Amino acid sequence: MAQLHSMGLNRQGFTLLLSSRLFAAFIRPKLEYGLAIARLTRKDGEELNRAQDRCLRMLVGGHRTASTVVLRHITNLPSMTFRADTLVLKFCLRFNGLPDDCLLSLLSSSVSSSLLTQLRKRQIVLDYPSDAPLSSSRLASWLRRYRQDQFHSFLQSTSQVLIRACRPVLRVDPILYLPASRADRSRLIRWRMGWIPGKPAPCSCGLGDTSRSHLMVCTLVPSALWCCLPVPPTGYVGHHIDYVLNLLPVSASARCPPFWSALCQILCHFDKICHPDIEYNSSAVPGQVWIDKSSAAAVP
Repeated sequence: MAQLHSMGLNRQGFTLLLSSRLFAAFIRPKLEYGLAIARLTRKDGEELNRAQDRCLRMLVGGHRTASTVVLRHITNLPSMTFRADTLVLKFCLRFNGLPDDCLLSLLSSSVSSSLLTQLRKRQIVLDYPSDAPLSSSRLASWLRRYRQDQFHSFLQSTSQVLIRACRPVLRVDPILYLPASRADRSRLIRWRMGWIPGKPAPCSCGLGDTSRSHLMVCTLVPSALWCCLPVPPTGYVGHHIDYVLNLLPVSASARCPPFWSALCQILCHFDKICHPDIEYNSSAVPGQVWIDKSSAAAVP
């Protein structure tokens, strides 16, 4: 992981989407080696999750204790414990399709307390319908539904504000691939992860600290920009910015929504308020990349 990090899997290198895909293709298989036939304890699962978390923090430059729950969600990367369960399920299903005279079948029948018996007691194996057809596509579809159900249960039980503010569907968040400049995409990701505003500090407006709630009413953000954003429905308890982010189209070829420019400008103001000591490129117009692309596509 350190070698790939030096080659571009970092905050200043590849995009987060590409970095996460490279991690899943080259690094995670090393963590998964042997998990299909391993009897993991709870401590083993926690160690595997921590190993993956350390790798993911290297992609974004996070603190060694920073949470990766939102990062894994927006990149659609499952936990290592779920990956281990998935590999065990696939192993058990493939074993069931082996002929009776296969060496593995003979060995398992001759050993009363075989490892296979223990693997079959994993909850995911017990939950998989016994009458389901053995096809890769149907198994993948079932695993997506199973993981989505687990995530839904997690959302119902957690009080973590940042993950509850994300889209409730397990898929790559559009902020990772919609047309945007590097600065705009960085702000979108950092807002999702809570790095904007980050640790609350006295706001330069003098009316409070730089918290998520204060930024909604901070006088340093032009009120006219808020009027350009869609209004959340009555009873919505989340942040206005999160509501708007969840309205972004999921297609990379979609036309730029009318509120995109205002959204990017607001996040730019947030960034400047929370990090006043950083020099910003005044010539870059927030949100302009997607606007220009949509305008070019509209020209016959």
